[in-house]
Amino acid sequence: MFQSVDSEKCRLYAKLPTFQKKLSRTQERVREMLEICSTPYVAFSCGKDSTVVADMVLRIRHDVPLRFVSSGETRIIHNVDDIMEWFRNIHDAKIEEINFDRVFSEEWSNASFDEQRKAGRRDIQTIDNTAYTGVFMGLRKQESRGRQISLNSCKTDGLPMYMYQYKNRDYFRMCPIADWTTDDVGAYITMYKIPVLQWYQAFGFDSRTTARLTGDAVRQNTLLWIKTTNPEGYAKLLERFPEFGALT
Repeated sequence: MFQSVDSEKCRLYAKLPTFQKKLSRTQERVREMLEICSTPYVAFSCGKDSTVVADMVLRIRHDVPLRFVSSGETRIIHNVDDIMEWFRNIHDAKIEEINFDRVFSEEWSNASFDEQRKAGRRDIQTIDNTAYTGVFMGLRKQESRGRQISLNSCKTDGLPMYMYQYKNRDYFRMCPIADWTTDDVGAYITMYKIPVLQWYQAFGFDSRTTARLTGDAVRQNTLLWIKTTNPEGYAKLLERFPEFGALT
């Protein structure tokens, strides 16, 4: 059962010496990564983990861009604009939104939910990253067994921990909070008073979010969340995908 965010618990956790030590170590890790990677960007989703990484990077180097991959339904699911506006106001952040709309665009108006979802799995591979030499990501080992294996195995001798250089490429994957727990993430967000998606306020930091309406999201009652919090948006989705009516 998910629990809503306990701000007092997060504040107390943020004061613990163990967290403060981990935070200092991670901030130093980010500095080392930035010294090595000349032109990085942050893979930004407005979720809790990428939000922490983005804030940490921008507090050290304010010119690193945040790249946000969205879809036609993104703003129906989450209040992402609130998060992006905070980053623009506090950090003067440069946010590049890359939109793949297979939900409401005319080109995909006749595609079923399954058809557009399957096509979307290839979108990340089509993004042009040639202007950059690396990406900061909010991947954490605690999230899944697969990510734990990836983060432990993808490492390059001579580089900071969780900084990986792809073979035959001058390109880096940097995951500075790989060893953080959800409690660490919540403590950081509370300490720096960073706004979070309404989803976390309702279900807690243990929950997961996605900027797209994926198959897993549908199975995990995201449609019910939209129906409750954004009836107008839900009606728009239901008109586009009538099959959703049987799921809510």
